[in-house]
Amino acid sequence: MAPLLLFVVMYFVIIRPQNRKAKEHQNMISALGKGDRIVTNGGVIGTITDLQEKELSIEISPGVIMQVSRAMVATKIEEPAKAKKAAAPKKAPAKVNKSVKK
Repeated sequence: MAPLLLFVVMYFVIIRPQNRKAKEHQNMISALGKGDRIVTNGGVIGTITDLQEKELSIEISPGVIMQVSRAMVATKIEEPAKAKKAAAPKKAPAKVNKSVKK
């Protein structure tokens, strides 16, 4: 009974989250498109210029194209939403009282 209970606990603690993460990674890879910025497992950062079934062409520097396997894509770099700069009201400089008696 104890080995079965141990297996069930291991399934929910280790195996199931790992399978979920692998599925999310596969969905991310299949959703990649031209112009997306990625990071490979080796730490190379580039922009996708061409997609094939099993490979991607990425531009890592202007004019430098590199081919990598789709499986080597670690993450997609999400561009931060361009935050609208809220016009902060400018405060008038504090007035200094220079008429201090000694």
